[in-house]
Amino acid sequence: MSDWYRQLGVSAHKAFLRGVGAESQGFFARVLPDIAGDPAYRFALHADGVGTKGILAYLWWKETGDASVWEGLAQDALIMNTDDLACVGATEGFVFSTVVTRNAVQIPDEVVQGVIRGVYHCVEWLNELGIRAEVGGGETADMTDVVRTVGLEAVAAVRVPEKALLPIRRPERPIVVVGLSSYGQATYERFPNSGIGCNGLTAARYLLLSEEYARRYPETVEPALSRPYQGSYTLLTEVVGEALGKLLLSPTRTYLPLLRELYQAHRGAIYGVIHCTGGGQRKALKYFPATYIRKENFLPLPPVFALLEGKRPWQELFEVFNMGHRIEVYVEPTAAQEVIAISARYGISAQVIGEARPAERAMMEVSFAGERWVWTLD
Repeated sequence: MSDWYRQLGVSAHKAFLRGVGAESQGFFARVLPDIAGDPAYRFALHADGVGTKGILAYLWWKETGDASVWEGLAQDALIMNTDDLACVGATEGFVFSTVVTRNAVQIPDEVVQGVIRGVYHCVEWLNELGIRAEVGGGETADMTDVVRTVGLEAVAAVRVPEKALLPIRRPERPIVVVGLSSYGQATYERFPNSGIGCNGLTAARYLLLSEEYARRYPETVEPALSRPYQGSYTLLTEVVGEALGKLLLSPTRTYLPLLRELYQAHRGAIYGVIHCTGGGQRKALKYFPATYIRKENFLPLPPVFALLEGKRPWQELFEVFNMGHRIEVYVEPTAAQEVIAISARYGISAQVIGEARPAERAMMEVSFAGERWVWTLD
């Protein structure tokens, strides 16, 4: 990847973390011995947050006065954790703790209250879907000298039955990759989803939005960045009948109801489930050892990603964004159509996007819009 993403103040792959922490040991997320000492269970803990989506929420709130955006932000923080943990087989029994950080000069108390309400409302919604979850507490921190606007981080803890674990297995023969769309409206979603989720929002904000935002809201920009906002759009620009700001702030979709049913029916046929967030479509590369992955039959590009065409090369965009599917299921070919059928019952488009097969080293080949590129581990 070129240095453009670093120049925006972020890192796509976080290669600097290699070798400095515990590895996931064959799972998408790290799995530990059971906290209660029961050999029939394992324990998993995961931390994630909304990143710079909080800045987009801040801009929308300042421009429109719409305070409901803060509750949606809470869903982003919680679901980014649950859907990572779902990739190891955990589909219920989550306990959350959150940390809200703010610049108290810019962010009044009612904004923090809205975020916290959103946490509880999201957990209530998960329970309505049959996904057992609880709020275990949280913290608020006024960090005016550190935080420019507002941040939200979450931790999710879960006990997983040993028999429910879903390790990532190297295929011994060719298997298929089924992509589950990140956009549209699932049967359990309250509103249509743009598909952008909660990663790559720094790039989306700077590539799409007008430099006027830097002038009007300098608190949303690091002064050392040479040219942050580079686009021609406003948050209120209409895109396929919706304001761009609402597309960018669309709350992250959870796949938990779908994955729960899929695991019950086809666990043995699944070689791994990948959550295409940090690192985008390149994500699976670091999890499958000695495996060649080819992806070429992508779902239709959602409008929120189509706007990015020409802003950066496709290869770079695919390394940052999910580009239309946020979950990949690596599965036996005989089970692929049933995976697609289960997904369809939840109103989520799915299709075979490629294949995976054994190889001498980890490698991924991607074809899109007449272009082709190959990724290997750095």
